[in-house]
Amino acid sequence: MLKDLFQHLIQKLDSQPEQSEFPEENNSSPIGQLTSEKIKAIVAELAAAEPHFKAAGFSMEQLEIEVGILPKIVAQFKQLNEISKEHENQILDGLKDKRLIQFLLLSLFKASRMKHLMENVDMVFHGVEIEIAAPPSVRTIFKKINP
Repeated sequence: MLKDLFQHLIQKLDSQPEQSEFPEENNSSPIGQLTSEKIKAIVAELAAAEPHFKAAGFSMEQLEIEVGILPKIVAQFKQLNEISKEHENQILDGLKDKRLIQFLLLSLFKASRMKHLMENVDMVFHGVEIEIAAPPSVRTIFKKINP
């Protein structure tokens, strides 16, 4: 039964023309449908953005690429230092032509502010994991102080 379902799914995917998962975006967007070419473009964009991440107080520690029916790229970040809200805005304003990097930095800034929610708990802010997929998601990671 699962084999039949899988075969049916494969036939459906093979028979449908490639379309963007986001109707408002055209297929030139690197986030729409994650084909191998778009994955390469996103990875190159992430690598080139490392100076922007560092200026924002973050470092990309790990990058995962998941291939499947719904492929995704998962970038994991650590916070190196905090910057002022004004500096955040300056960095974001300078990246208006790089929507993906702007989205990632905005997500990092918002996620890092969540550490204040855990002030009275035996956990500390550890990092942020961002899934570049359809739909994207942001995960804030906290770890125990003394396990």
